[in-house]
Amino acid sequence: MIVASWVREVLDQLGAISLPILVLALTLHTCETLLNALAWRNILRRAYPESGASFRLVLGAYGGGIGLNAILPAQAGTVAMLGLYRAQIQASTALGLVGAGVVQNAFFLLAGASIGVGLVVVQPGLFSLQLGSLPGHAALAFATATTIALVAWVVLRRFRDTWADAREGAAILATPRAYATEVLAVELASYVARVGVTATFMRAYDVPVSVQSVLLILAVNAIASTFAFTPGGVGTQQALATAALRNTASSSVVAAYSLGQQLILAAWDIAFGLLVLWSAIGWTATQALIHREAPAPVATHGAGLSGDAHTTTA
Repeated sequence: MIVASWVREVLDQLGAISLPILVLALTLHTCETLLNALAWRNILRRAYPESGASFRLVLGAYGGGIGLNAILPAQAGTVAMLGLYRAQIQASTALGLVGAGVVQNAFFLLAGASIGVGLVVVQPGLFSLQLGSLPGHAALAFATATTIALVAWVVLRRFRDTWADAREGAAILATPRAYATEVLAVELASYVARVGVTATFMRAYDVPVSVQSVLLILAVNAIASTFAFTPGGVGTQQALATAALRNTASSSVVAAYSLGQQLILAAWDIAFGLLVLWSAIGWTATQALIHREAPAPVATHGAGLSGDAHTTTA
């Protein structure tokens, strides 16, 4: 019943925008996924040169992780992705993959922080938003961040003698030229594709497109996906998007855009992730992973102002 309701919502949103715009948005979104997987592949090959990590394997785990993040909270898909890398790359270690993940996410963290700082400098009152029920989310986010910091501190103390594994995962940083060409340039291209996806969907739902409005949505999505307490960040993202664009478009228009983008991209991520995961590890292993990790997609009826995101920082 929940799945049928979710599918109906997705089909409704697909019918709400023109086919050429939909194809353009999904093409850009797929390019973003492929480029991020390529960056992951390059990082893992430098870390574990004997493993011969193939692009198909890396894309399967990465795409599958994004698909799971669309239906599971707290970046559970990212955890599953790292588990698949650990299982398939024999020389890898848990700390090494964490180190590789830090390298993969460094550009996106820096880009998100730079956008946020830049927007505040240009328009100081921009984030002085009246977000109603969001203080509760902020408190939960603070508690979560504090817990993560404490856990990280304990882990660092406990495993300081195995730091070599983490450095191994970040081996590509020892060759700045390789990092610049094989990771940084690739991720920059993927970020340009993300900007294109956001602008395309905004135009499809008649949300005024400007540099500031697109950057605001990117910043909002980064915040909401980082603290994704619900599957796909449902609730937080739309609330933040509606508040951030309150002077740009009506709340109903922004809510429709945000909900539409989230539903369409989530459906595509699930379908594409399933396909590439099946290609990488086979149908039997894919079924086993889905049954172990994934509940039915969450319907968004009554979600009010809830959200959109690529989410994964996977």
